[in-house]
Amino acid sequence: MNPIDDDTLQAYVDGELDASEAARIDAALAHDDVLARRVQQARALRAQLRAAFDPVLDEPVPQRLSALLQAPAAPAAAPFVRPASGHGTVRRRAPRRWFVTGAALAASVALLAVTLWWWRPGGELVRTQGGQSFAAGALEHALDHALASEPDAKAPVAIGLSFRSNDGRLCRTFVLRRAPARAGLACHGDAGWELPVLGAAAPVAGGELRQAASALSPEVQAAVDARLRGSVFDARQERAARDAGWR
Repeated sequence: MNPIDDDTLQAYVDGELDASEAARIDAALAHDDVLARRVQQARALRAQLRAAFDPVLDEPVPQRLSALLQAPAAPAAAPFVRPASGHGTVRRRAPRRWFVTGAALAASVALLAVTLWWWRPGGELVRTQGGQSFAAGALEHALDHALASEPDAKAPVAIGLSFRSNDGRLCRTFVLRRAPARAGLACHGDAGWELPVLGAAAPVAGGELRQAASALSPEVQAAVDARLRGSVFDARQERAARDAGWR
């Protein structure tokens, strides 16, 4: 049997394979536990990304951006005069027509809406590697450097709890403040800050200091409870962990 690469596996999870190729992978899953785990991880990642970004599609696109997607008006017909050898006949050049179908326009608006959240100044916030999601850009920078004990109300990322997990890694919770607000858990490893959980932030009344630590969804809180070894870090332990490179 040919090996199943990540691209093929992702296409299988997304339902993009034809019937024969999908059947081949179904048969392989029946006796390949490693492959089954890869499929499970890919499906979990897909579910997390959908939960994180699908609400963006419901947000109105700013008028100035919608205007960029509108079909331009058809130009007025311009007269075209044949040269003298053409017996002076005057014809009009057919106007060029530009059509954008409703489906294509809707897809463009949806794509633009997702891109507006996904891309921020300084790069993307999430990257994927080996079927796992990792922090990138401003999120990675905040996880590397920001301290919950020194909050910045203007920062796009608010750091909450820091602790050592039961597998020995250092983990941190965070809230992405920019709408739509997201909350997640990041655990540090050789490949960077892995994001086992990323979802909508829970609505919280109160100021920024409270929000950073408590605007976590039940899913994130459950993930912390399942991984927490000992107690969460105090300000001194958090600073020491940062100075040690979160090792």
